[in-house]
Amino acid sequence: MSLTISQTYAKIGIETTPARLDMSTRLAKLELKQKPAKVNIETELPKVLIDQHEAFESTGLKNALEITREAAQRGMESALQYTGKVAEDGDTLAAIENGYDAIASIAERDLIQVYEWNIDFIPKTGPKFEVTGSINIEAERNWEEANNSVETKFIPHSLKVDYTPGQVEIFLRQYASVNISYQDSKLDTKV
Repeated sequence: MSLTISQTYAKIGIETTPARLDMSTRLAKLELKQKPAKVNIETELPKVLIDQHEAFESTGLKNALEITREAAQRGMESALQYTGKVAEDGDTLAAIENGYDAIASIAERDLIQVYEWNIDFIPKTGPKFEVTGSINIEAERNWEEANNSVETKFIPHSLKVDYTPGQVEIFLRQYASVNISYQDSKLDTKV
């Protein structure tokens, strides 16, 4: 006699449906329209005028007319001084009643001449500078409305969300079982 035991294990089945998240969006939009400002700029290029006439004149660099004038002036002064000297010499010679040697006195005076000298720097005056030029900046304005403006238009974004939850289904695919069977053996067990 034989006893047979067989066992079947239980089996679990799992079926899943994954969750799903669908999102769609429209981006936000910002629209700008600008009216540009207007600026008028007028410029006169700078000019530097340098007058060196007086500086050159103080160093002796003069034009022909000025040199002629100064020479004439010096000549006139020299002529007047010489005329005065000759007149004085004549008065000295005419005054013989004073009793001294007038000719020796005049000769001694004319023999020894005293010159005055000094150190000086040139030019005595600097050049004259004059600068011309201008810039004019004018912005166009209209007091009733702004000439330069920015118009804005904002369109907000939209978001659409669609969510499908996930599912998990658990079931018993196979039940557990124990099977006990008896088998008769063909052996004679009698003695």
